[in-house]
Amino acid sequence: MTPSPEASEDKSWRSLWLSSGALSLSLLGDALIYIVLPVNADVFGVSLAWVGILLAANRIVRTFSYGMIAVLGEHIGIRNLCILATATAIISTAMYGLVQGWAALLAARVLWGLSYGALLLAALGYAASDRARTGSRVGVSRAIEQVGPLLALTVGAWLAGVVGAQQVFLYLAVVSCLGAIFALKLPRRVAKPPMPRADRPSALPKPDRLDVLIFWMGFAVDGVFTMTVTIMLAEHIALELAMLSGGAMFAGRRVIEMVIAPLSGYIADRFGVRAPLIGNAVLLVVGLGLVGLGWLLTGALAIVLARGALGTLIPAAVALFAPEAVLQSLARNQTWRDIGAALGPLTTGFVLSSTTPETLHLILAVIFLASLSWLLTWQT
Repeated sequence: MTPSPEASEDKSWRSLWLSSGALSLSLLGDALIYIVLPVNADVFGVSLAWVGILLAANRIVRTFSYGMIAVLGEHIGIRNLCILATATAIISTAMYGLVQGWAALLAARVLWGLSYGALLLAALGYAASDRARTGSRVGVSRAIEQVGPLLALTVGAWLAGVVGAQQVFLYLAVVSCLGAIFALKLPRRVAKPPMPRADRPSALPKPDRLDVLIFWMGFAVDGVFTMTVTIMLAEHIALELAMLSGGAMFAGRRVIEMVIAPLSGYIADRFGVRAPLIGNAVLLVVGLGLVGLGWLLTGALAIVLARGALGTLIPAAVALFAPEAVLQSLARNQTWRDIGAALGPLTTGFVLSSTTPETLHLILAVIFLASLSWLLTWQT
């Protein structure tokens, strides 16, 4: 199956910028909630126990809904999918500023999880519409995606201190309306899209070897490393400084990825996706190993660089090698990344009582290397 006509017949960069811009602006509320909610739980009428559940809810929801979202996109077209998702994202962000209590906030987080899944697949769908430049287009899309969260982490955090921890989300919802305007400016469908395959999408699709690789990247980097980096910093410096350093590291990560993502995509288009994918996978192994050996800052830099590149290269490879429906192949790949990112912190919470974060990183370096070796034996 080919992408829907509005993607396959419009390979312009304008469509890519508009869909990625819609995603970026829709991310404002989600990026800020991670900073505001944990330290203002009482303002939102929830306990600290519910904070963790609310922050994880969106990832859990989209993990099991990517396949269904992809089928919906093939039915209505990715332009309409993008428009619908920007509208629900605005509603979700506004709800953070209007409601209180775990039930209403959980509904907002579930709505956001579905919105993000649809927006991400729409942006990747437009990126993959030109197979000859998939790497560059996915890279640019990833770079644009980082702009909204960066604004939320800087300007949004400042604004929260001025107007209030909950009221700030009403302002962000208004700004997010620009994303809906971007989505409306996407090219209209010029032909009826083909119907998707008859087989019913699985909530937990069987992974191929690229999916296994991105699962372990999500588990190790988005899960274990993200959860333990402040803990490891606090082993050497004061807790307050460790929290500041960890925050600066994650903000810097987004800036680095804005550069690395399009650069790695260009390299993949120019020289092929195989070599840069392998090179950055090896860099991730090295980074995990360095962290495990106590070289935290050097290892963290290697991990951030590799993550930024692989976040572009693996979806680009999936799109290039997808035999039929690109959206469904991308959906399956993102599903397994999110599963890894969700299982990483859960596993870490249990095993840290019997081991150290450094040892856990060494184990993951070995596992990721084994996964890469298995991928390299794949006969395509």
